[in-house]
Amino acid sequence: MGKYAWKWIGMLSFVAIISSFVTVSGSANAWAKEKGGALEKQIQGTWTLVSIFVEKDGEKIDVFGTNPRGSMILTPNGRFSVIMMKSSLPKFAASSRVKGTAEEYQAVVQGSLAWFGSYKIADAKEHTVVFNIEGSTFPNWDGEQQKLFMNVAGDEMKVINPAAAIGGKGYPTWKRVK
Repeated sequence: MGKYAWKWIGMLSFVAIISSFVTVSGSANAWAKEKGGALEKQIQGTWTLVSIFVEKDGEKIDVFGTNPRGSMILTPNGRFSVIMMKSSLPKFAASSRVKGTAEEYQAVVQGSLAWFGSYKIADAKEHTVVFNIEGSTFPNWDGEQQKLFMNVAGDEMKVINPAAAIGGKGYPTWKRVK
């Protein structure tokens, strides 16, 4: 074969590879839409905690104070990690996390919460997401499932957790980290 024939074969091969990639990408996008792609893409990313309160027995409780700190990461492959805490936790007098006083430990336990695991879109139309909790600083959540309601508007996400760690419903608001 001549050198021009090889160029045409190479170009046709390249076009075939690109076409198959586009077809696979199109199928992946169709799958994502079928599985709640719009909500899935909206919630993915890194978020910082703006506020959180719990409604319990008709009372509104600022669990982590008026200026809580926190981070939530939702990865494209369905993993999550969340941490929430009061804006200031007491420093341990002994400068060792394993040598705190009972009061220091109590303040940290009551002033922080972290959990991680996997998540999936349960119902995109209803904005429901299921968190499968693999581990938590509140051990009662280990192995549990939580069905959360997540609504994203721009760079803000409002969440409703019907099973807050202190009972009642939790209402965290998150802002996307850019």
